[in-house]
Amino acid sequence: NARQLACYVAVDGHPWAVVVLLPHEMVLELATSIAAPLLLLLTVLTIAVGVVIPLATSQLTRPLNLLARAAERIAKGDLAQPVRVAGDDEVAQVGEAFEKMRVGLKGRLEDLSLLLQVAQEVSATLDIAQGMPRILEGTLHATGALVSRIVLLSAAGEPQLVMGRGEPVEELGTLDRALALAARDIDHPFIIENLRRARTLANTGPLPDEIQAVVALPVCSKGQPVAVMWAGFAEVHRLDPSKVDLLSTLASQTAVLIENTRLFQEAEGGRRRLEAILTSTGDAVLVTDRDGRLLLANPAAERALGLPADELMGRQVEETPLEPDLARILTEPLEAGPLVEEVPLPDGRTFYASAATILSADGENIGRVVVMRDITHFKELDEMKSEFVATVSHDLRAPLTFMRGYTTMLPMVGKLNKKQQEYVDKILIGIEQMGSLIEDLLNLGRIEAGIGLEEKPCHLGALVVEAVDGMRARAAAKGLGIRLEASEPAPVILGDATLLRQAVANLVDNAVKYTPSGGSVTVGVRAVEQEVLITVTDNGIGIAPENQVRLFEKFYRIHRRDSGEVQGSGLGLAIVKSIVERHGGRVWVESALNQGSTFTIALPIRTPPEEEVQGARG
Repeated sequence: NARQLACYVAVDGHPWAVVVLLPHEMVLELATSIAAPLLLLLTVLTIAVGVVIPLATSQLTRPLNLLARAAERIAKGDLAQPVRVAGDDEVAQVGEAFEKMRVGLKGRLEDLSLLLQVAQEVSATLDIAQGMPRILEGTLHATGALVSRIVLLSAAGEPQLVMGRGEPVEELGTLDRALALAARDIDHPFIIENLRRARTLANTGPLPDEIQAVVALPVCSKGQPVAVMWAGFAEVHRLDPSKVDLLSTLASQTAVLIENTRLFQEAEGGRRRLEAILTSTGDAVLVTDRDGRLLLANPAAERALGLPADELMGRQVEETPLEPDLARILTEPLEAGPLVEEVPLPDGRTFYASAATILSADGENIGRVVVMRDITHFKELDEMKSEFVATVSHDLRAPLTFMRGYTTMLPMVGKLNKKQQEYVDKILIGIEQMGSLIEDLLNLGRIEAGIGLEEKPCHLGALVVEAVDGMRARAAAKGLGIRLEASEPAPVILGDATLLRQAVANLVDNAVKYTPSGGSVTVGVRAVEQEVLITVTDNGIGIAPENQVRLFEKFYRIHRRDSGEVQGSGLGLAIVKSIVERHGGRVWVESALNQGSTFTIALPIRTPPEEEVQGARG
């Protein structure tokens, strides 16, 4: 029953075979004796491989891990720790490249940080004495130079003022002038790596022994050299291109500082001159911003208003204790150009106020300025003159009546010859002109005093039509056309119909007088918000801007060669202004020479009771 292993092998070419029989235990013993050493060797090899491969892998991946960690630190901005990879293989070469990159990035970041600090400090000051030292110290820090200097140039390009930082070195004045003259007219850095061998500065005089190399850069503003910045080195020096770029940027910051200082000095000089003017002038000046806040009140305004500037500055006009008329001038829209009005104060004084919009360089509305002049004395004189003229006018009416009567009676005495009749006609014309002038003066006095002013419902459309129709014959005789335009039915307002008709008639008469033959006059009526506007437009000779300011004054007439034959007393427009202001309105003119004129009357719409409106329309 013993197990055996049999091996049967047939013999080729013979009819027999070889059979080998071995017990199973013997085969196992033989296999064990052969496999045991092999298994032991395999085990030893496996253990050796398991130890050697990790060690070898660790040695191979350690530099790569160092590079990976270095790259991660650089990516996070940590450039302080150097990258060290031992060896001379490719990985070590990559490590050297990483270290060079780290050093370069660190230097660039330091340069950028330096530029940022310099830019911040330069932008924070408008004084060269404060900003320039920071630029010079930055130059020393960035380049390692022995000295850094700024040579400011005059308008003629000559060295004028020098500022410097660094080690004390004698005989720098010669080098300052030589470098300033050499670098001021070029558009690139002026670099001398070895000062002793430089032919450019050979004839400039003794140079300091401590300086062996220099770099100078022109500082330009608006294309003109204003300074030269230079740095001197203690040894023969080859400047890195990145440092040259850094110095060029610092030179640009220097130009910014110099230009800002110049602009500030100009603005400050202008501000001081303006402040001196505003302080010295006797006219009150008020300035508001675009939001209606008071920005300025000069001493004359404080005295005129009896209010300290501290109570007015920075407050809305509506929040200040200013008089309502003055507050209105400071806030009312200026759609028709500058606003000119008289402002009466509670203490009896009267100011002539002129309001105008303040425009920026690009035409944007940035505020308003109001200039006020005390005209109380002139108003008193005007009242005295008006009283005198009214008295004289009244007293002249009786003599004029006698003169007119006796002149018309001369033909009754006897027949007049042609020459005598001509003289009589001229006398009558003069009497009529005097009578018209006296009548205008008396009417103006009554209007200004408010005597006989009635407030009844007035249909403006009918009034304008009547005024225009009354002038059509005169216009036709002169060869002019009159056109009436009404965009919508004119409203009924409260007012004195006779005076309003006279105001419109005066404007139309004025347009007919100053419009050459063949021209046209257009009268329009339209309602705009809470006002009704009556416009009289002509294409006549026009009015110069300097004459428009005084156009509504009494007895004021424009003296021009093309208007010398026009007859008038100079009271027509003054009467219009007085009538309109008595009705709470405004009147103004828009005109240009040889382009015609447009006179506008703006009356507030005050609606009367319905039954009175029906009566006015009936």
